[in-house]
Amino acid sequence: MPEFKDDRFDPSSAACPKLWCHITQKGVQGGAVLGTFAVAPVVGLYQHFIKKEKVDALKIAEGVALTTLGSLGLTFFVGSVKLLQMDREGMEDRVYRLHHNTGQHRNDHLSQVGGALGLAAAAYFLRGNSDAKPLHYIGGASVGAATGILLHMLTRPQEKKSANKMMHELFN
Repeated sequence: MPEFKDDRFDPSSAACPKLWCHITQKGVQGGAVLGTFAVAPVVGLYQHFIKKEKVDALKIAEGVALTTLGSLGLTFFVGSVKLLQMDREGMEDRVYRLHHNTGQHRNDHLSQVGGALGLAAAAYFLRGNSDAKPLHYIGGASVGAATGILLHMLTRPQEKKSANKMMHELFN
């Protein structure tokens, strides 16, 4: 086991489940952001300008939900491949770094609170609607989660405004 600075936290206990929790959150968050800020506007613009129809919020919610669920599925696949390539020490190191990443904790917390509020808003606005499907509630939760991430990005402390490490590793 590698040496760690903080003796109070043991990353070896349940390292793999902790990483899966992180991977799941990233899948939902990525899909929520993509669905909310890319798919939703495209669906709305398509309905309004191409089909010349009234913009249907339920179809937009379905699009956001399907994007979130698709991202989650893709993340499970990519995460499985990545975890198969990691040794025990690599997992423990990643869990240790995640445990001490306050920016990641803040992002996850705001995303979770936003998701809960988005789900509550969807439940409120869809009450009594016979056309409501589970996807519409997932779409509402996804929009809330994306809004929480946006709030995190807009309000994080100045000293924390650095390039995203994942994006840096992915594109460099």
